[in-house]
Amino acid sequence: MKKLLKWAGVIIGSLVGLLIIGAIALPFVLPLEKIKELVTARLSEAIHREIKVEKVSFNLFSGIKLEKLSVSNREGFAKKPFVSADAIELRYAFWPLFNRQIIVKEFRLVKPEILIEKNAGGTSNYSDMTGSGEKRRTQKVGRGTQEEKKQGFSLVIDTFSVHQGHITYSDYGTKTSSEIKNANLTISGIALALVKPIDFKFSAVAVYQKKDLPLSLAGKLGIDLKKDKISLAPLTLNVAGEKADFTAYLAGLKTTPSVNFTLSSKKLSLDPLLALFAAGAPAEKKKANKGELTKMVDNATKAVSPQYRVNGRINIENLAVQNFKLDKVDLLISLANKQVSLDVKEIVLYDGKLSGLARINLAISGLSYNLKNLKLAGFNSTPFVNALIETFLTSQPDYKDLIDKVYGKLDLALSLAGQGVEPQDVFANAIGNGSFSLTGAELKRLKTLAEIGRVIKSNSLQNDIKLKDLRAAFLLNKRVLNTKQIRFDSKDVKANFAGGADLGNQQWVPGNRLSLRLSPDATKGLAKEFSLFRDKDGWFELTVEMTGSLTKPVPKPILDKPIEQALGKIKLKIEAKEVEIKQQVQTEIDKKAEAAKKTIEDEAKKKLKELIRF
Repeated sequence: MKKLLKWAGVIIGSLVGLLIIGAIALPFVLPLEKIKELVTARLSEAIHREIKVEKVSFNLFSGIKLEKLSVSNREGFAKKPFVSADAIELRYAFWPLFNRQIIVKEFRLVKPEILIEKNAGGTSNYSDMTGSGEKRRTQKVGRGTQEEKKQGFSLVIDTFSVHQGHITYSDYGTKTSSEIKNANLTISGIALALVKPIDFKFSAVAVYQKKDLPLSLAGKLGIDLKKDKISLAPLTLNVAGEKADFTAYLAGLKTTPSVNFTLSSKKLSLDPLLALFAAGAPAEKKKANKGELTKMVDNATKAVSPQYRVNGRINIENLAVQNFKLDKVDLLISLANKQVSLDVKEIVLYDGKLSGLARINLAISGLSYNLKNLKLAGFNSTPFVNALIETFLTSQPDYKDLIDKVYGKLDLALSLAGQGVEPQDVFANAIGNGSFSLTGAELKRLKTLAEIGRVIKSNSLQNDIKLKDLRAAFLLNKRVLNTKQIRFDSKDVKANFAGGADLGNQQWVPGNRLSLRLSPDATKGLAKEFSLFRDKDGWFELTVEMTGSLTKPVPKPILDKPIEQALGKIKLKIEAKEVEIKQQVQTEIDKKAEAAKKTIEDEAKKKLKELIRF
């Protein structure tokens, strides 16, 4: 036992002695200032910015530490550093140091503060950091290799990590800002990237609408230079406990780039992802001049080469985006020759199904689009219509009056084509047609019908209306929505509408006609003056032309039929009176003729008597 302890003491003492010798010798073998110069030079070349390191220190156990790192910001932006960090820690392999080779097992950036800015013109403070071609990349590699030879040692990094990072994003054009805190990133297997996939993990907390939103991303990156391929498989994204799986394969990067991908999830909300760098309501900004949005879109689509090819499938369940909730999304996406195709196999939402085809042409200025055979079947109209209103009509002053107004099952067929992205051009260039039907429906009190009911003093129109059927076929062209017939039918109300609505000017198109038929029960309180508007069965009939604005319509009665009916009644009275007068005249004539006859007879008798006397 004593012998064993003796040998153990000898071994431990030898190791301690070796470590002490190493601690003394390493500063001579591994000059820290040269490491500082090498690291800062390599990083400066990589990002084209001045990099400062306050000091460099060495610890036999923890490695090399470059303390108080700062990266200068781009000229014209904030005076604060683009990146500042407590330290860069180089956790190295011990024995290769004696061969003047630094094999960094982990390159760790500790507590970095990253400032991302975008000015009013849309330029970012990092857009000047990317390379500009093969020449620059060759120059960087050449200078880095020469620097390593000059310093007398080489640098190999296997793992890169970020610990407790903080990212601040500021958009001075929209006056919005957001942040990502407690960001942690690990990229491992860099040294053997050409042999096996690189592992990477990222986690952070995004601040969205003043709430902390945990994020994580993990996956593998495979690089095959011989086959000119890159793979991302699998890639897993977690957002506040919601998970999405993504795989992608890139090929032909040097010739004809192509991407094949799949995206799947059992539950996912897109709002936090869309708002990571746009959290909070943007301040009111200067209205964009006509053509600015088109120019921005055109600049973005220029980066899409006609040679790019993309094919993918998205299969997501329980998807939430803005005010819409989708039970299932199954669609195919493809890109070729700057033509984007979207084949909606099935989207299930609000108890109904949506399918159709969409085409987007990126080669045309301002984009062009074409929707074909878009069909909705069996939708629960209440939450669906509410979502449409709360998403697209909030700019209308009375949009809340439309909430919870429509009930029933909705079916819709639509085809739509157009060009442009400017708000003033979207409706102007849109051409479409379609039809819809609403069954088992109920319309809550609507201003249009309520105003008509107020004029004619009908309580039925001013209250909720239960409909057996509501359907219409429509046509959209030059911002005008026309329909040959909108028809709905209920117990007490039957209506037909034919005409148009100018959506651009928010006005009713002249010449429209709204025909109403109200049951005797619904109009029993009407004054006798309205009896001219009733048919033979007692139903109240009225035709009006909708005038004024769409939000505050003014019904203008069309009185041709009541006037015709009134004239008809007057004509009947006149004809009856004529007959009566004719009868009276004939009677008088007959009486006078009888009296004249009697007078003649009396005169004749008198004359006869006189003759006899003679």
